[in-house]
Formats: sequence, C-alpha cells, structure tokens
Amino acid sequence: MTVTLLSSPPDLTDLVVRRTEKKIGLLVSPPLAGMSGPIKGEMFVCESQLYFYSEEQHSGISVEYPDIIIHAISRRDGLPSIYCQLDSGLFFPNQDLPEDEQELEETVTELKFIPEDSESLESIYEAMSYCAGLHPDKEFMDDEEEEDDDFFYAQPSDDAELNEVQQAALRHLESVFEPIPNHTHQNGAKEGQFDNPMEE
Repeated sequence: MTVTLLSSPPDLTDLVVRRTEKKIGLLVSPPLAGMSGPIKGEMFVCESQLYFYSEEQHSGISVEYPDIIIHAISRRDGLPSIYCQLDSGLFFPNQDLPEDEQELEETVTELKFIPEDSESLESIYEAMSYCAGLHPDKEFMDDEEEEDDDFFYAQPSDDAELNEVQQAALRHLESVFEPIPNHTHQNGAKEGQFDNPMEE
C-alpha cells in the first residue's frame, strides 16, 4: 500500500465519486515540508481512493482506504473535522519526520480534514465508511480466520498487555477523541468519546 503526493488534480473521469467537498482544509501531522497550517482545497471521496487537491498549492494527496486504519468525526478544541490515522510506517515523501529512530518508530501520519461547513461532517464520514467497506483488509481477514479459538487477547483497556508504543498511541487517541464529562451510557461508554454518526 502507498500514499501519494499529487502534482495535478486527480482524473475523476472513470471514478465513482461518493462525495465532493469543495471548501475544506487539510492538516497533515507530521506536517508536509513548508506547510505550517491547513491547506485549502477540495476533497474527493471516491470508491477507489480518497483524494485531496489544492489549486492554490498545486499539490494534493491520494490515500488507499486500507491504509486508513482509523477514521472518525472529531470535535476536539472546537475544531470539527474528519480525523484519519494511517497505518504504521506510511509517510508522504516530503513530511518533516523525526531523525531519531525510536521517535520515528512511534510516529504515525494523521490527517485532519476540516470542512468550512461543519454540517457536512456526517455526510463525508458516511461516504468514507461506505468506500472503506469496499476495500476490506485481506491480510487482516486471513489472519483472523487462522487464529486459534483459545488464543488469548488482551482487553483494549488493559495497559499491562500493551507495549510502550501501543500505550502511547492509546493515550494519544484518547486525547484526540475528547469525551464529554458526566455523560455515561448504560454500557459504560462515555458520550462523545467517539463522535460516530453510524450506530450499530
């Protein structure tokens, strides 16, 4: 799997576009070289890939859905956005990455798509979820089928079973999806922890 930098607008002629968001900003972390703030452009949620392109910067990105391991609506710090985390070790060619090997190992690429109209968040999320469902992770599915029924799985909340990198990643995600205090559902999940418009 790869993530790609675009030097021209994506050719959408033969693509099925599920959602287009014309006025949207993109924050990449770690940042792209020379980009300190949101890049203004257009987002194209296609069935094959996710595209973003900025006419102002004459550049953009494309990401394959299996490379997006998390996507969700985030309203942290009063900045409604679509938050995406890419698979470990996936970086764009011109990202400002740490030189320290250990620090680099702990670094993941995060994308925040910030629409001018926050009311469009749910539509963008639903389109991305639909398209992601068209590209199941075959390697993960194969591994799941091969797992023995007696294999021990650590609970996600059991920090003792997570290594240092995983614990750091868990703490970071908990900070991204900031829970609303004093609102708890009967199943113990805090309301707003994961602002997910799709109900199971």
